[in-house]
Amino acid sequence: MVNILEPSHHVLFNALPFERSNAPVGYDDDWTYVAVSSGDKSYRLILDYVANHLRSSDDHVSFQLESGKKKSSRFSFFFGGGDDDDDDATKKKNMSTVVAGLGLHAFEWESQTFHCLRQMVGTPVGTNCGAVYAENLVLFAPRRAAEPLLQAFVDQLVAAAEATTKGVYKLFRWDIMRGMWKDAQKVRARSMDSVMLPRATKAKLVADLDDFVSDAAEAFYASHGIPYKRSYLFHGVPGAGKTSLIQAIAGHYARNMYFLQPTHPKLTDDGLRSAIEQIPANSVVVFEDIDALFSKTREKKVADSPLTFSGLLNALDGVGSPDGHIVILTTNFRHQLDDALVRNGRVDVHVAFDYAVAEQIEDMFAGFYPSERKHEFAVKLQAALGTRNMSTAALQHYFVTQRTKSVDEAMANVGEIVRDIDERLKDEEKTKMEEEAKEKEEEEAKKKLAEGEAK
Repeated sequence: MVNILEPSHHVLFNALPFERSNAPVGYDDDWTYVAVSSGDKSYRLILDYVANHLRSSDDHVSFQLESGKKKSSRFSFFFGGGDDDDDDATKKKNMSTVVAGLGLHAFEWESQTFHCLRQMVGTPVGTNCGAVYAENLVLFAPRRAAEPLLQAFVDQLVAAAEATTKGVYKLFRWDIMRGMWKDAQKVRARSMDSVMLPRATKAKLVADLDDFVSDAAEAFYASHGIPYKRSYLFHGVPGAGKTSLIQAIAGHYARNMYFLQPTHPKLTDDGLRSAIEQIPANSVVVFEDIDALFSKTREKKVADSPLTFSGLLNALDGVGSPDGHIVILTTNFRHQLDDALVRNGRVDVHVAFDYAVAEQIEDMFAGFYPSERKHEFAVKLQAALGTRNMSTAALQHYFVTQRTKSVDEAMANVGEIVRDIDERLKDEEKTKMEEEAKEKEEEEAKKKLAEGEAK
């Protein structure tokens, strides 16, 4: 007898999705089975669990070794940099992972014995990496009406994978080709105290977040039929702390982070909507560089992107999404955003990130040197800067370069910051001139070509 079960995480069921010759010994119609698609978020979790909970060392056909990908807790792979908050324990661990391979495996869960069949299905499909087969899993329970047990097993794995603790969160990215969130990475968050925003700005933001995550706020949203989510626009100069604050928010409020790259050339309206709908409740959702998609007149900036402006708006509205999302949009160019994108309801709070001011300089100095000299340092540095602007990232870089220096030496060497800024500005100006010259050459070439065709 085949029992059909419909768990909440999209496990798929089919009539006899396996060859009887591949079924466990003793299989008959009294057994319960469930097929799990390779695109389901529980798929890799099951393979990992099975490999580590075999009934005995003889109860497997094969293992699969997944290696070569460091589980880094940095943000550099999508934020283009960031702070080195790698977990020391992670660095010491073997980065290879062993999961259940193809074939039949007998494993145990809470004193229950189940069987897992990992198999290739259908015909090979050509991809950029060569021909590949589709896969699925079939879980077997040797009894009738075992749906609750199979349901509980899979749900427990998913819940454990999505669980959070304060100060640590998991980072997920959207796999466009498979239509699923994957590659969870455990990240040790930086503390909110380490984020060097102007004190009033940070205090206002934290108060707003504290209010949003309160039980009273959730009840208010529910009683008034308002989607329970809060959206923030982090805007301003590069290197001013947007990434650091996002890390701190995820850790401080014990919420996993789901990063979306909406400029991907294969991300469609339906794909973005599906991504939003699959994000669990009480998560942080990040849209980086939201200005890179559309101009203020709604013209596409990514010519081959299938994503439409209305599709982006619908995703931000979060129709059908779970409750409790903290949505963060980032941009260095707020003036380039269409008003509809940042209207009330889509963006609730605007947080400005500017160049470092005196109190930020003092607070950062106090993190590296005796706080009683922070004002002296700030005055000396601002005098050296003159009319130049300096980001908090540039100041942190300076403190790192001075890590072996005494406080007096750090005071005396502030001219290095000025030289670095001047060199960067010089390089930027050179790059700008080269780009303008190239554009001019291309325009002249097009003009000559048009004149030649006219003749």
